[in-house]
Amino acid sequence: MRTLVVAVVVAVIAAAAILAATRAGHRGGSASGSGHSSGGPATALATRPSAGPHSQQTATTHSPADSRSPASPAPAPASAAVHAVSTSTGAAMGLSITPVGSTGRPWTSGTLGAGAAWSTIKVPLVMASLSAGTATLGDADVRAAIISSDNAAAERLTRRLGTDAAAASAVKAQLVARGDTTTVPARVRTRPDFSVLGQTSWRLDDQAAFLATAACRPHDAGLLKLMGQIEQDQRWGLGTLPGARFKGGWGPDTSGHYLVRQVGLVTVSGRSYAVAMAARAPDGSFAAGTAALDQLATRLPALVRALPAGAAKGRC
Repeated sequence: MRTLVVAVVVAVIAAAAILAATRAGHRGGSASGSGHSSGGPATALATRPSAGPHSQQTATTHSPADSRSPASPAPAPASAAVHAVSTSTGAAMGLSITPVGSTGRPWTSGTLGAGAAWSTIKVPLVMASLSAGTATLGDADVRAAIISSDNAAAERLTRRLGTDAAAASAVKAQLVARGDTTTVPARVRTRPDFSVLGQTSWRLDDQAAFLATAACRPHDAGLLKLMGQIEQDQRWGLGTLPGARFKGGWGPDTSGHYLVRQVGLVTVSGRSYAVAMAARAPDGSFAAGTAALDQLATRLPALVRALPAGAAKGRC
C-alpha cells in the first residue's frame, strides 16, 4: 500500500511539472510569435517590419506584428469616388476619412494605403518642437515648415530636437499622444538626399486618425490655423476646398516616380472630417499626381454627405 501511495504522489508531481512547463512555453510562444507581450505596444513596434520610403501597401494589408484594429472598409460612396478617379486618371490611389470626434477606425478605400510621409511629417515635427519648447508658433522656421513646406526650416527644427534618433523619439511621442501608436518615425537616412523623418512610412488610416484627434486638442489649435494658410502654389487637392486646413507631401521613389499625399481637415454641412489621401500617377509625375488628388477633392463634399449618419460625430 505504501509503495502504491508513493507512486501516485510521484505521478501527480510529475504531471504538475509538465503542465507548468507547457503553460510557460505557451506564454513565450505568444509573445515572440505575434509581436504582443506584457511589454505593450513597444514590443510589437520593435518586431514590426519597416516599409521602405517608397513602399506601396494596400489599405487592408497588415503585418503579423500589427497591433491595430483593421481599417474599416469604406462605405460605397467613398469606394465609388476613389474607383472613379483612379479609373479616370490611371493613378494608384488611397483615401482614409474619419469624422472628427469619432473613436472608430477611419474608413479606407483604394490600393495605395501607405508610403513615405514626405512633408506631411512636418505636422508632428512642429508639434514635437512646440512640446519640447525648442520653438513657438511665431517661430519663422515653424511658419516656413508648415505654410511653405520649407525643408531647410524643417531640418533646423529637427536639429533643435537633437540627433536623428532623438527627433524620431520626440515625433513618436506626439503621434502616440494623438492615438497613432503604431507608426515608427524613421531614425536612419536610407536615402541620404532626403530628410530622415520624411522617409517615415505613414499609413493613411493612421494619419487620418491622428489628425482627427488633434482637431479636438486645444493645444493644437494654433498649428491647425497655420495649416489653413498654406501658400497658393501648394493649394491642390484638399487645398481647393474652402476652409480646408491641410499639409501636403510629395517625393520620388528610387525610380523617380512621385508619391503625392495630403492630410487635412474639411468641414461639410457643419461637420468636420479628417482626410488622408494619396496618389501615384501612371507616368510618375508630380503634376499628374496632384491632378488626381484635385479630382478626388471635388468629390469629397458629396461623399461625406452620403456617409452613414449614425456613424459620425463630426465635431468634438
